Amino acid sequence: MMKMVRNANRTRQPEDSKLLRATVLGAVMIGALTLTVENAISGGTGALLLVLLPFAYWVSYVRRDKDNWHIKIALTILAIFALIRFLGNLRGIASLDEVRFPLADLFLWVQVLHGFDLPARKDLNFSLGSSLTLMAAAGSISQNMTFAIFLLVYFAVAIAAMALAHRSELEEDASAVAAPPKGKRPKESPARVSAPPGLSDVAKALGVTALAATLLFLVIPQPTGVRTLALPFDLGPGIGAIPSEGGISNPGFPFSSGGAPGLRSNGTAFYGFDDELDLRVRGDLNDALVMRVRASAPAMWKGILFDEYDGVRWKAQESEEAVALEGSPPYYYPPEFRSLGPRSTVSQTFYVEAEQPSVLFAAGQPDTIWYEDTVSVDELGGLRLPATLTEGVVYSVVSSRGAATPAELRSLPREPVPDEMQRYLQLPETVTPRTVRLAEEITEGTTNDYDKVKAIEEWLADNYRYDIESPVPPEGQDSVDHFLFDTDEGFCEQFASATAVMLRSLGIPTRFVAGYTPGRRNPFTGYYEVRNSDAHTWVEVWFPGVGWYEFDPTFAIPPAEEDVLASIPLAGVISFIAGSFSGVDGVGDLLKMGLLVLMGLTVLMGGYLAWKRYRPQPGIGPAPAFRLAPGPVTRAFHRFEQALAARGAGRAPPETAAELIARTGGRRDPARQAALRAFERERYGATPPDDAEARAAVEQLERLTISD
Repeated sequence: MMKMVRNANRTRQPEDSKLLRATVLGAVMIGALTLTVENAISGGTGALLLVLLPFAYWVSYVRRDKDNWHIKIALTILAIFALIRFLGNLRGIASLDEVRFPLADLFLWVQVLHGFDLPARKDLNFSLGSSLTLMAAAGSISQNMTFAIFLLVYFAVAIAAMALAHRSELEEDASAVAAPPKGKRPKESPARVSAPPGLSDVAKALGVTALAATLLFLVIPQPTGVRTLALPFDLGPGIGAIPSEGGISNPGFPFSSGGAPGLRSNGTAFYGFDDELDLRVRGDLNDALVMRVRASAPAMWKGILFDEYDGVRWKAQESEEAVALEGSPPYYYPPEFRSLGPRSTVSQTFYVEAEQPSVLFAAGQPDTIWYEDTVSVDELGGLRLPATLTEGVVYSVVSSRGAATPAELRSLPREPVPDEMQRYLQLPETVTPRTVRLAEEITEGTTNDYDKVKAIEEWLADNYRYDIESPVPPEGQDSVDHFLFDTDEGFCEQFASATAVMLRSLGIPTRFVAGYTPGRRNPFTGYYEVRNSDAHTWVEVWFPGVGWYEFDPTFAIPPAEEDVLASIPLAGVISFIAGSFSGVDGVGDLLKMGLLVLMGLTVLMGGYLAWKRYRPQPGIGPAPAFRLAPGPVTRAFHRFEQALAARGAGRAPPETAAELIARTGGRRDPARQAALRAFERERYGATPPDDAEARAAVEQLERLTISD
């Protein structure tokens, strides 16, 4: 029985190439390192794997020609322990999305165990294919361009491994098909047919693969949907450092309110993320990354709702504390805050990169929330947290937005404003009569609320310009009045405030919103990159029967609208590059036009080269059909050439196939001439030989391979 076990595990053809083993090991180690860098596995586990993998491959090389039956038994036992460890790790899984991490850990340990028993080329090819799975797992987790560096290095090593595996296969086939007669030493052949790939071949293959992959990536639309069955959420390093204590905690202003009069922004946090927003505060924000968002569509990331205006600041006029949502993740938005009418769904996952206020940002109406800690809802419907959002927090939201068309909103009947909406009509005594008259003049002739909103938006866009350092209103003057009549410049807070006040004066319920714009979508990662400078304010307008609709009156910042071209990486790359130069007049548009012209010229040049290569040649009939792989006759002819080369009678560089057949005694042999014609038709002709001709040619060439 032991003899049978050893015989069953005996390696028939061990792989002796050290370089092939080294490149396969390199591909697997790059996969393990990438998963470590992307935090799919712990740093300690990653370091241990990177030490064990070379040792495992050394053992498998040393014992490549042994039966290794006892090693296989030990590896089987260890694999069972790895599976038990994987099942234990599943106990701490909070969402289906997190299953990826213990799976990656299990697969890496299987790679290590498999590395102890890699005697043959097929085993190495299996490990090479498995390494691609490791890179795919890392790519599904990656959120930045660091992954691209590892991917480029991986493909260079993987292509080298495939080339070396092909070389080993060619050498094995050549030695098996035509071994020199016993007692004779083969002479050096003048040329070697089907030589194994060298460094230049690997470089060419890598270049072609990289070019093809890049072109395919740029033109194939990326999926924009988010998997609602596996939405991730993770509390990260833990509860935020600053508790909310019944209000909103802003990490940029831990000791004083962000809305204190006369305060300037510190540039690192938006002062409006607080219980109140003072319209007299000035100052710009830096471009530090605050979060990445994977979303099915761009949206305004709403954070805080304000309903009370006192002439210089907006406040959240609450009579009760925020109420915690019941149950466990996922949480559901209370019915009393939900809007009706036609809705569209937006799925989002937020990856927090810098500490944020104790509010949950989300698009539109947050219907379903995946957050690991307590989530509360305030009296206006805003989502509050017990402490600040810390770096590393991940949460997901499935929201809905109003999807009624402008025509549908225009056709809505005017109805009395319900009692619960009266708070959104509140105006202080500081609002001047000329502000009310201006609202009436702007909307004169309109017959519905939607057209009134758009009329005010267009009037502000035509008469005011955006400036973050606009004049501060003097003490005692209403901020909206000062913006509308004493200056012609302001920023998002002034535009949104003027819109809200004028709409309220017309009897249209309106509320003030603070949050973030969508940010810029990275065309390579697919994430919306939201920065400090994307902090923004806008308004939400209530329409009877359909609920709240958002409007952004700040003309300098476009509203969040879904763009069909956004899913095509090439369009995103052009916009991304052009957007980087948007600060210089004309340069962004000029660069965008230049990239489009360059792309067009590249397509035309590629088409011309393809036509030149495959166009019909005069006098020789149609161009041969393009074939991805050599046919059976061609492969048999190559084996015949390799056999001759091994015996010292290989084909010289200028020698044609017909001359080679003639030199080997086939000038007057009908069978050899028929095999030659079949080879030429298959290799160069417009139509290949039929099955009978090909079969006869292969049999004849096989006989020549053995006998000549």
